[in-house]
Amino acid sequence: MREKSFFGGLRERENRSGVVVYLTGFVRTAPGRVAILAQKNKRFDPKLLPIVTGQTIQFPNNDPIYHNVFSVSAIHPFDLGQYRSGDPPRSEVFDRPGLVPVYCNIHPDMISYVVVLENDAFAVTAADGTFVISNVPPGRLTLNAWMPGAQRTSEDVEIRPGEEETPAALDLVQSEKIAPHKRKDGSDYPRPRSDEY
Repeated sequence: MREKSFFGGLRERENRSGVVVYLTGFVRTAPGRVAILAQKNKRFDPKLLPIVTGQTIQFPNNDPIYHNVFSVSAIHPFDLGQYRSGDPPRSEVFDRPGLVPVYCNIHPDMISYVVVLENDAFAVTAADGTFVISNVPPGRLTLNAWMPGAQRTSEDVEIRPGEEETPAALDLVQSEKIAPHKRKDGSDYPRPRSDEY
């Protein structure tokens, strides 16, 4: 039986990019490739990174300064310590599904979200809200959408054998204010000086 493609779009927001859309209801093993969450220009790239349970993420530092990547997530807490460009990139294996916010202990504006999923049936939306999820098995599944600052929205979908594509549309409203985070020891970040890079 051939696996199908699933496509659709999001409504409500003017710029609908940066939303992870994913299917749940089946498990598929992690791909062999390593995902990359780079540090560049005092930002994480990408800001939203969906991966599969068991997948490794490599965290290269492409800045001429030190960074200290960490998470205090209940799903996967970790601390990679301080390292700079030229040092070997640090890696981490994510072995439980869930949301893992990732920060830098030195730079408070560095935030990324790792979404650890049970399979590789996911996509990140384009600016117009469209997405395509390929290699979807037939059956009754749940379509989910999430982005920072919004509650996850879900809808049951039926992928029928013999159909090449299944359309869908979801409404996702960004409503939550993202609260400032703390450093890994629970303290506040120091106020930045205007002459700091």
